[in-house]
Amino acid sequence: MEKIFGQKGLIAKHHAEYEHREGQIKMAEACLRAFEENRHLIVEAGTGTGKTLAYLVPSIAFALSQKKRVIISTGTKNLQEQLMEKDIPFLQKVLPKKFSAAYMKGRGNYACLQKIKRADTAPILGGMDDVDFFDEIKHWAQESTTGDRAELVDLPENLSFWKHIDARSETCLGQKCPEFEPCFITRMRQRACDA
Repeated sequence: MEKIFGQKGLIAKHHAEYEHREGQIKMAEACLRAFEENRHLIVEAGTGTGKTLAYLVPSIAFALSQKKRVIISTGTKNLQEQLMEKDIPFLQKVLPKKFSAAYMKGRGNYACLQKIKRADTAPILGGMDDVDFFDEIKHWAQESTTGDRAELVDLPENLSFWKHIDARSETCLGQKCPEFEPCFITRMRQRACDA
């Protein structure tokens, strides 16, 4: 871990503002030992310790050395997005071995292509604003590779009809669905399998 987190380590070489933190190295080493010994680990570390990289680096090292997948579960979508948009791309540049990563959110975060098609003929919209948002969603769903609602930054969080077009499992037809192949849930799972 010293080669990565040390004062002259890989992270310091690629991050001009990197600060060497002894607590970060200790946490990373403890995480790696927990992986190697197949045991649980609970870590408490204060703000500014560098916790995210301290658990990501040993997770990646273990996954690569054992040719296994590691699942990181976050408490918030914001942290998940930070990992996927900032921390993991940074480590993909810094670490010598190549690795891939994928994120999975709950099904309610993804649009359902079949429900969007059905919504064109069903009365789910409440007014002109809904019509405009639905048109935006239809266009986006044709272009999006993920179907993740977070891509629609202008969409109100409390959009009344989203629950009628999201990919929750209660009404999912699975492999019987005519949209199974291009389904955003199917693609998300495939990306996770490929990572």
